[in-house]
This record gives sequence, structure tokens and C-alpha cells, in this order.
Amino acid sequence: MSSQTSFFTAQEMSSSQLSDPPSDLVPPSDLSYEETNQKPPNRYRAARQLPYQLKENCLIFFEEGLYSQGLTLLLNLLSAGTSTASSTGQPVPAFAPPHQHLSLAATLVVHPSLTTRASSNERIRASNTALRLLRLSNKLLGPVNANFATAFTFNNPGGLRRSTNNWRRVTDAESPSSNEDQDSVNNVLAKAGSLWTRAEDFWQVVGWAFNCSVLWPKRWARWKLWLEFMLDVLRDDWEERVRMNEEREEWDNEMDYLEESMIVKYLPSDFSRYGGNRRIVRAVFADGSPKCLNEFKEIFKNETTERTKKNSTKKLEVKVNVEEDIYADYMEAEEDSDDEETQTHEPAIASPSSDDSVYITPHNNRPTNKPSPIVPNGATLFGGMESLNLRQRFLALLSQTSASLPQTFTPLQTLYDLYVENIRPLPLATFSLLLTPSTPYLPPSALSSLSQLLLRSLLSSNAPLPSTLITLNTTTPNNTQIIANDELTQEILERCYLPYAANTKNVLDNTKVGLLVEGLLRLLARHEILVWTESLEFAVEEGVRNREMKVRDDGRRSRGGVGKGEEMAWLKGNRERMRAFGN
Repeated sequence: MSSQTSFFTAQEMSSSQLSDPPSDLVPPSDLSYEETNQKPPNRYRAARQLPYQLKENCLIFFEEGLYSQGLTLLLNLLSAGTSTASSTGQPVPAFAPPHQHLSLAATLVVHPSLTTRASSNERIRASNTALRLLRLSNKLLGPVNANFATAFTFNNPGGLRRSTNNWRRVTDAESPSSNEDQDSVNNVLAKAGSLWTRAEDFWQVVGWAFNCSVLWPKRWARWKLWLEFMLDVLRDDWEERVRMNEEREEWDNEMDYLEESMIVKYLPSDFSRYGGNRRIVRAVFADGSPKCLNEFKEIFKNETTERTKKNSTKKLEVKVNVEEDIYADYMEAEEDSDDEETQTHEPAIASPSSDDSVYITPHNNRPTNKPSPIVPNGATLFGGMESLNLRQRFLALLSQTSASLPQTFTPLQTLYDLYVENIRPLPLATFSLLLTPSTPYLPPSALSSLSQLLLRSLLSSNAPLPSTLITLNTTTPNNTQIIANDELTQEILERCYLPYAANTKNVLDNTKVGLLVEGLLRLLARHEILVWTESLEFAVEEGVRNREMKVRDDGRRSRGGVGKGEEMAWLKGNRERMRAFGN
């Protein structure tokens, strides 16, 4: 990730490998496997098909709308034998839920009829059990063995199709998966009402979920859990395929398992790659604005409508109407007084990390499409810290994919240009949280490259580019080398970034320059490659003076959602923090 004097570029980071440890440092357990010609235990259990009768039982439960019973049966089968190992030391195979059942479970986690509009606590428990099944499948089987790539396939174009002013719903008969296999679940939530059918693609779901984080916290309470799970799956799937690449046979060198990863599967097709890549980044930065709501629409019709009190004590049976989101199996008569109480109040949503008897109630914020003109907390614009952290995880995942597969996705420079396009206009508080986070999700090399790219778009023209610098290098014949574009050293920081102001007199731009160079200082200090010297102190003081002098002549009202006085406070705070590095 870094040498003793500098950070490598993000591209170099993805391909660099740590050298093998000396043989005397290999743990005894590893040596024992080598001596006995046994493989070390796999991280995941092998998948084993369900017996026919058990599979049929699950199908009956799901088709009758008895979700809790079917999901609980799958959970018990999956976890059986967890503590048992075979004679070779490998974990015994596990009964893997069919991919059709996993696909249904992913819909149950977020569907309004089992969450924010649930008619009983039983339906809420079913949603939470679905999430536990998905998490346990990922933990025990892993994304590859669990066949998540098939389970989590969007049936585009078998979902919503746009026309000028309306949506047309595809019927079960038109669905591309209709009658294709005998294991399909004959349930409306597994077909036309499925998340995988109603959404255009993965990035519509991501954009809509982040819209909910800003405008509809009760829906966000469920979408957050779904996004966290999917990010874990995408990460684990990538890591497993990296391992498969490392362990492949010599004759199989032409096969790159990363090309088959789930994140690659969700990337845009060749004919729309650049526009599709821009849409991906816009989805990650979706903020609930009218523009974002128009691009990333709700997944389930009237999804944000909350359950209201009913005057009648018994519901009438109705026919299924997919277009109106009316499903006969939801219109059940309540069996006890607890369910009646659930009708009159929006049901609390159980926390999947706790027991089903413990419930948490989402926030009661009313939705609004207009963000406050003053942002007291930088995360507010993006729906809070949990939402901001998930967005950073997406940025890191896309950065990793681009660095490893630039031909399949997009070159890293192009991706970071899209990041800059969305990050540069942000208010100061949000800008600071993204670029100088207390818990960075982007690796240091990527954070360094992104910060430098932002600086080059903000700095005055008299600031030299790192690529124009020549530094001493005793390994070359002439004892010199040209510094790579993304490489970050203390010398680059002192000569190219620290002493300079922004290319405008605007307080906002100059404050952002200050925050970016402060972030690079912290990055070097965190990895113990920063030495406080007279030249460094001079560069820091010169930059502080240049930025403060440049904004004094700016009499215009500042941009970015805060007044000039508040921006000046940010600039002064930045000055004091940078000077503190020398203490």
C-alpha cells in the first residue's frame, strides 16, 4: 500500500503483491498441512442440494404465503452440521437453499407488505428471518457456493418498461423465467412482484435506497439492511474469486474469475458503458432531489405509503391485482388483539441483529424534497452517517473493480473524474466527511489519488504538476526520476499542493483546498511517512497565508449552502489544525 517514502498509485496497489514470508516464519499449522499433503480448511462449506421432499415442503410454504415456516426450515437445514468436520479436516457440505428461494428471501427483506405496511408481527418476523437466512448463507456457503449470482439476477427487460408517461407491468406469462424450471416458486412476490422483476437494474435499487435515506427514514430502515448485505456479498464474492484465481491450475491461466464476479455482472453493457458508468456514480450520490427521484424511482408501487387504521374488523377477500399492488394472500383476518393493535399503528420493525421479541421504531421524520439551506451535520445531506458510510463502501468497491478490470469497467482516471464531478460541488461539511473521514473506506492509495485529482481541479495555474518534478533516485543511471502522476510524497506535498491557493477568490473553493491538503498531511502522518521539517512548516504557512489573502477581496456571498462567515470559520479551523501538526 505504501513504501517508506510514498504511496503507490491506486492502479499499482491493485496489482502489487506482498512477498512470501521466510520459511521460518510460516505458522506450524500451515507446515503441518504441507507435510501431510492436505489442503487447509476452506473458508466456506460446499453446497449440497436439498432432498426432493424437503424442497417441496418449502415450496408449499412459500406458495401458501407461510414465509416464516419455509424460511425457518431452510435456516435449520443450512445450519445443520456447522460444527462437524470431515476426516480430511474440511467442513461437511451444507444443504443450500435453492436460488429461487434466496431470490424470494431478498424481496421479503424490503417488501412493504412485510415491513412498513405489515399487517401483523408475524409478517415482520418473516422479513427478519429472510435476512438471517441470506446472511447465514453468505457466511457458511459464500456467494459462489450459494449461487447468489443466479439468485440475484435482475429480470430486465422483464420488469418495468418505460413509456412516455407511464409504466407497463410485465405479467408472469411474459417473464423470461416463466416455466423455465420446475423449482420456481408460484408466488406473486417471487415473480411479477419480485424486487428482481420490478427494478430495472441494481443501480436503480441503490439510487432509490439512498433517496429513501434522505426523505423516508422508515423505508431506509429496511433498505439500509439490504444494502449492507449486498455490499458484504459483493465484497466476499470478489475476494473468493481472487482466491480462485490464485489457486487455479497452470493450464487455466487464461481464465480470470474476476470477470465472472457479481459486481461485473451489474456493470452496464458495452453499448452504453460511459453513460451507464455516470449513472452508477449518480446512484451512489443520490440525495432525494427531484432530479434523483425522477431518475431512481420507487421499486414497489406506493412504497412510501404507510399503513393506516381500518374501521372494519375483518378484511374482505380480493383478487390479485399486480398493477395495484393488491395480493390476496395479504388480506388475512387477524387472529388476536395484538394484530388489531398493529393495524392501528405502524408496526415497529424488528432489528435483525436482535431477538424477534425486541423491536425498534424508525425515525418519524416527515419527507421533504428541499434540503435545509444550512447543513449543521455534513452527513445530513446524504441521509446520515450510516448512509454516508455505505456510499463510501460503494466508492471503494467501484475503485477496486476499476483498478483490477479497467477494460471491463472503466479506467481508474475516468472513474475518478466522475467522482470529482459529484464531490466538488458538495457543501463543506459533507465534503470534509467524504475526503477526510475518521474511518476511511477507500484505501490510502485511492484516497490519495482522488484528493490530488480534486486539488488539480481547484488549484491556481501556477501550482506545478507532480509529473513535472524530478527527484533524486540512486537506482537510475542519471540518479533522477520523473514522479508518477498519483504518487504522493512529502516533497510533492510541499512543492505542488501546500503553498497554493485556489484558482478563484471564492471562500468555499479555498477552504476545500485547505481541507484537501490537510487530508493528505493526515494520510502521510497516519502511515508514519511524514517528518515535520522547516521546509514543510514553511509550505504550510505559505499556503495558509495565500488562501486567506485571496479570499479577502471576495465581497460576494459564498456558495454551497452556508454563509461566508461560516466558511471563514472553516478556513480558520483548517489553519489551526494544520499548524498543530508541528507541535
